[in-house]
Order: sequence, then C-alpha cells, then structure tokens
Amino acid sequence: MHEVVKHGPGAFRAVCLINVAHNYGMEFTMCFGPSMEPTFSRAGDVLLLEHVSVMTNAIVRGDVVVSKSPTNPRHLVCKRVLGKGGDVIDVPKKGSFGGMVHVEVPLGYLWLQGDNQDNSTDSRDYGPVPYGLIRGKAFARVWPPRLFGWVENEAWRSVPAV
Repeated sequence: MHEVVKHGPGAFRAVCLINVAHNYGMEFTMCFGPSMEPTFSRAGDVLLLEHVSVMTNAIVRGDVVVSKSPTNPRHLVCKRVLGKGGDVIDVPKKGSFGGMVHVEVPLGYLWLQGDNQDNSTDSRDYGPVPYGLIRGKAFARVWPPRLFGWVENEAWRSVPAV
C-alpha cells in the first residue's frame, strides 16, 4: 500500500500526459490496403498523425488524413483531401469508362479519395465525409525505415471545376 501512495500520483500524471498527447497532439496509425498506392504500401505503412490541423480547421486540399469510416465507424480510412466545404470540383468517375463528375462539397464536409482511384472505396462511394469524423493529418511515414520521411501535400490531385 505504501508503494501505491508513494508512486500513485506520479503514475496518474504520466497516464494523463499520455492521454492528452494522444488525443490533442500526435499518434501513430497504420495505413494499409490498395487505396493509397503508390503513396503508401498495400502491406501497410506506419504514419504519424497530428491533431492540431483538425482542431484548428487547417486541413487543406492535398493533405492525407485519417478518418473514421463513414460506413463503419469502428474502422479508420486513410485518404487524400480533394475538396473542402464550399468547393466545386471535378472527380474521376468510378469504373472503367472514365470521365469526370461535377461535385459540390457541402460546408462542414470533405471530399476524400484514395490515390489509387481504380481500387479505392472513398467519397465516390459514400459521398462527402463530415469534418467531425477526421481523426488527424498524416505528416510523416515512420515505417518501413527505408521510406521514412514527410507525407507530401499533393494539391495537384484536386481538380477545380471549370
């Protein structure tokens, strides 16, 4: 009992600090599957997410974000932001016939798509994603070590409508 009284407050503070850092600072997550190829590996890459951009509404077109899946909130999806609320964009149609579709993204939503447009379940399937489902912005790949580096913003993937 003496040990609990002696070390309990310090352990409690450490747990609180870890919780705050995880929820409001940064966290590690894994991005796997074919939808973000060639940017990330199908086998899985470990990414570092930051939460500040989400909390300050600083997510921009071209950022890679991790979101709760709109179709299954127990799963996370890793996608690129192609449009923000109020944007009118042209997005590639799904399927082998190609072409573009005009989309207006409602305020408070993001249009998310995988970099591998031919093999991605994304906003073309489930529509715009509510901003509240966004967990964080990916800013670094930490695994595998040979690919360690920053996650680049690729705003060129977003096609404004003419």
